Amino acid sequence: MGRAMPDEIIHEILSPALSISDDIFSARFVYSPSAPWLESSAAILLVCKAWLRVATPLLYHTVILRNKGQAQALSVVLHSNADLGRLVKKLRVDSRYGSSMHKILQQTKNLTDIFIPLQFKLGDNARGLCRGLPLIDPVRVLVDTGLLIETTVRQSHKALVDVVVEYIPKWKNLAIFEMPHDRPDSNLNETLSLPLKQAPNLRTLILSYNARALFRDGSIPHYISTIVQNTSLQDIRPKTRSRKALKPAFVETVQGNDRLRELIDPNLFGPKTGFAPQLAGNPKVADVIWDRVLYYIFCEDHDESHDEYWEDGDSDYEFDDEGNKIEHLWDPLLVCKQFLRLGTAHFYSHDIYIWTCKSMRLLTEHLLDQPSLGAHVRRLILSTGDEQTTNDLQNLFSQVPHLTELSSVKALTLPWLIFDELSLRYGSHLELFYEITVTQCFDKANPIVFHRLSRMQYFFWKSDTEFDTTDMFTASNGFTQLKYLTVARAHPSFFIILSQMQLPSLTTVSLYAEQVDTLIFFEKHGEKICELCVGSPAFNADIFHCCPNMEYLSVRMASKEEMSIVARILKQCGTHRTLERITIDPEGWVRLSS
Repeated sequence: MGRAMPDEIIHEILSPALSISDDIFSARFVYSPSAPWLESSAAILLVCKAWLRVATPLLYHTVILRNKGQAQALSVVLHSNADLGRLVKKLRVDSRYGSSMHKILQQTKNLTDIFIPLQFKLGDNARGLCRGLPLIDPVRVLVDTGLLIETTVRQSHKALVDVVVEYIPKWKNLAIFEMPHDRPDSNLNETLSLPLKQAPNLRTLILSYNARALFRDGSIPHYISTIVQNTSLQDIRPKTRSRKALKPAFVETVQGNDRLRELIDPNLFGPKTGFAPQLAGNPKVADVIWDRVLYYIFCEDHDESHDEYWEDGDSDYEFDDEGNKIEHLWDPLLVCKQFLRLGTAHFYSHDIYIWTCKSMRLLTEHLLDQPSLGAHVRRLILSTGDEQTTNDLQNLFSQVPHLTELSSVKALTLPWLIFDELSLRYGSHLELFYEITVTQCFDKANPIVFHRLSRMQYFFWKSDTEFDTTDMFTASNGFTQLKYLTVARAHPSFFIILSQMQLPSLTTVSLYAEQVDTLIFFEKHGEKICELCVGSPAFNADIFHCCPNMEYLSVRMASKEEMSIVARILKQCGTHRTLERITIDPEGWVRLSS
C-alpha cells in the first residue's frame, strides 16, 4: 500500500470545495446566496477517515443557515458533539429560526463573525437570537435589513435591535461592524450609532453604500458624526467596488473633514500606491509564479561533486519490504489541475529510477501513450533488478529524445550495441554516463563513439573492449567538455585513445584499473589534473612529475602489503608545489590514526 497523502495536501485539495468566500458570506440579499439546492458538501466527509479528519474543520468553519430545518439540524449536531461547535468561526443566518438559534449560539463560543438578519420569514421569530447573542463575543458583526422592509416588519424586529444595541458596547472583541442598508425612511443607523460610539475596541466601520443617501447633499450624516467620536476607530470603508461609484459630494465631504480624511483610505481619491494583487486577474502571472515554485520542488542540487551527489542520493527516500525505493515525488501534482499542468514537465525532468524490467516496460508504455512526456525526461537511473533485455532498453531510449544523464545504482551492465547506439542518439547532449559496465565488443571497436560524445562532462568507463588504434583522427576531438573521468576497468587501448584527445576541460580523474599502463595518459593530460584518485596498482611515482598542478591525491589500497606505497607517496610529495591534501584509503582493513 502506498504512503498516505499528507493532510496538508488533502487540505489544499478540499478547501476549494468546502470553503465559502467572504463575498458570499457577507453578500446582502433577501435570500441566501447559497439558496439553490446542491448536493450536501458533507458527503465529502464520507469518502475516508483521512478526508473526514481534514474536511470536518473546513465544513464547520463557515456556516450559512438558509432555512429553519438546517438550523434545527445544526442545533442537534452541536448539542450532541460540543467539539464541532468550537470549529464554527463564521455564522450567517438568513432569517431568525426560533429557539434553535439559542442552542446553536450556546455551542459556538469561538465564533468570530456573525451575520444578523433583521428581516424574517412568516412564522419565524427572533427569541432564540435574542437569547443567544449575549452568549457570544464576536470580532465582526454584519447587520442586514434586507432590500424590502415593510413597516410591520420593522416593528417586529425591535426586540432583536434592542439586544444588538445593548450588547455592542459589551462585546469586548468587536473590531469590525458593517452597517445595515441606509434607507431614507429608516432611523436604524441612528439607533446603532450611539452604542458603536461606545464600543471599546471598534477599529473598522463598513458603510453599506447607498448612492441616494450617503453624503447625498454634501453633509455628513448624523449617525456617522456620532460614530467617529469613538477614539478607537481607525478605519471607515464605504462598501463600493470602485471609485466611480462614489458621488462627488462624498469625495468633497471627506476631503473637507479632518477626522474623515484620517479614517477613510486616501487611495479612494487618488492614484493607488499600495500593492496591487495580480494573480486573480492575470492567470499568466499565476502560472509563471507557480511554475517557478514547482521547479524548485522537483529540482535537485547539482552544486556538489559528482561522487557526493550519488553517495547522498538515497538519503531522502523510503524502501519497501523488498528493499525497493519508494518515491512520492508526484504528490505536488495531486494538489490541483494547475499544479498537474505546470508540474508535469518538472516531474519528468527529475531523476527517474527504474528498478526492474517490468517498471521499464511500464514507463515505456506510458510514454508511448503520451509522447509529449518523453521530451521532458532528462535523467534515467537504471538498475539490475531484472535481466533487462536489449529490446527493452532500445524501446525506452526511443521515447526519451533529450536524455542528458544515464546512470546506475546497482552496477548495470549495458551491451556494447546499446552503448554504440547511445552515442549516436544522445551524443550531442548526453552529459553524464556513470556506474554502468559496458560489455566487451567482439571486434576491435571504433573510437568514434567518443568523438560523438561532444557534451559529456561526467564519464565512467568499465569495459574490456579493445579499440582500434590505427585511425586516431576519428577520436582526437572527442570528450571536448569532459571534466570528470572515472576508469574502473579498461583495455590498454582505451588509454591510448585518450592520449590522442585534447580533453581541454579535464580536472578530476579517478583511476582504479588494474595492471594497465597509464603513463601515456598522464604524460598527455597530467598538467590539467587538479584532483586525482587512484588504486594502488595504478599508482606510479611519476604521477607527481606528470601532474604538477595536482591539489588533491587519494590512493586506495587493497591489502596491508601495499602499505609500502605510503612511504613512496610521502617521500615524493614533499617537493610537489601545489599538493594540499593526501588521503590514504585502506578499504576497511586497517584504520589509520591521525
